[in-house]
Parts: sequence; C-alpha cells; structure tokens
Amino acid sequence: MGRAVGTLWGPPFRAIAERRHARSLHAEGICLRAEVIPLLAGPTLLSVGQRLAGPALVRLSTSMWRNGKEWPDILGAAVRFLRHDRITEDAMPGDQDLLFSTMRHMWTIAPAVLSTRVHDFLENDYYGIAPFRVEGVGRVKLRLTSPRDVAPRQGSRVERLQEAMSNGTAVLTFEARSLDSGAPHTWRPLAEIFLREEVSLDPERLRFSPFRDGLGITPTGFLHHMRRSAYQQSQVGRTEH
Repeated sequence: MGRAVGTLWGPPFRAIAERRHARSLHAEGICLRAEVIPLLAGPTLLSVGQRLAGPALVRLSTSMWRNGKEWPDILGAAVRFLRHDRITEDAMPGDQDLLFSTMRHMWTIAPAVLSTRVHDFLENDYYGIAPFRVEGVGRVKLRLTSPRDVAPRQGSRVERLQEAMSNGTAVLTFEARSLDSGAPHTWRPLAEIFLREEVSLDPERLRFSPFRDGLGITPTGFLHHMRRSAYQQSQVGRTEH
C-alpha cells in the first residue's frame, strides 16, 4: 500500500527536482567526515553498535531553503556508515544509509517547522520517522540526539558547527527504542557519532537511499515504502537536469 500511494508522490517530487536543479527536499547541506564509536548498551544492542563502528559520512541539511537562509524549516541528517576509509560520493557494497529529520512523524510537519532550532544543527534531535527492522534486535525506532550542556556558540549554523568540531563537541548519539512486545520501550544509546571535519563532495553525485541496508538496518512499514518512489523520481529529475 505504501508503494502504491508513493507512486502518486513521484511526479511532483520529480517536477520539483527539475525546477530546483537539485534535490526536491534537503537541497543544500554540508558534508562531514565522522567517526562512530559504539557504546555499552547491553549484549544485543552492543553488537549493533559494533557493526556500525568506524568511519562515516554525515550530511546535515536544510529542507526547504537554500543560500544559507536560516528561516523556519526542518533540518535533516543523513548518515552513511562506511565499510572503507575513503570518503567519496559513491556508496560501496556493505555500506548503510540512515536518514533522519527534526520531524518526529510525517503528520507533525507543521509543528516541526516551528520547533526546529534552525540556527544550530547541533541544537536538535533527529528522528527516523518510521520503524526499522534491525538484524538481531527486531523492530525499532531510531533517532540522533545532541548534547545540550555545551557552551553557547556564535555565528551562522555552519560557523557554529565548525566551532563545535574544532572544540571536539560536535557529536550525535545514535539511539534505538524497541517496538517489540516484552522489550523495554525506552531510548537506549548504541553509538556516538563524532563529527570531525568538512569534506567537499559533488552534490549531484551524492545520493543517500533509505533502502541501502548493508549493515542489517532495514526500513519497514507504510511510510518508508511510500518514500521509495518519491526518492527515485527526485533523483530522476536531478539526472535529467
């Protein structure tokens, strides 16, 4: 059903991408080299954190606005957990993509636009929106959280991010909450993602996919499958441009 509804979304997303000459959503962002460190979260979740450990590519982005405008918006965080040390636009076999935004659910778009702290990427939590199935764990919700007990930063959101990286405080905690019966329904940390430095990549070639699941984290359910056609058609629109 999600795929069927998603086909209705495809043409509008393709048209927007063609008109913007970029992604229909999250068209502008900053790419970062990151390092993933697993956390002690019990034997089951520890194994997941250990699978994710190593280098990563993180893209922090705006949703609607471009050219550095810090207007009300939804921010996004895309993470590619890498099985190699090279940071390039191209995904390799075994890589894992996960996409997050400051929107908790699809039906909370309007509140998220108003509640997102658009002046600082690291002053927000990012949510996976819909459930995932994690190999060895079951069905979960995922999110990225950021520390709030750091000294205030100054400047634009990019300048604030650069300041945090230079201070070693640019970190996102990767957390999971089980949706299976009998399991604790609390957020539990799996790993910390340390943002190290900005990297220059070609935005036309860089393409994240929520269905790239090389490390056993697979999107499930109606909402995720509804996104499939929208992503594909948006990429077609960019390619045709």
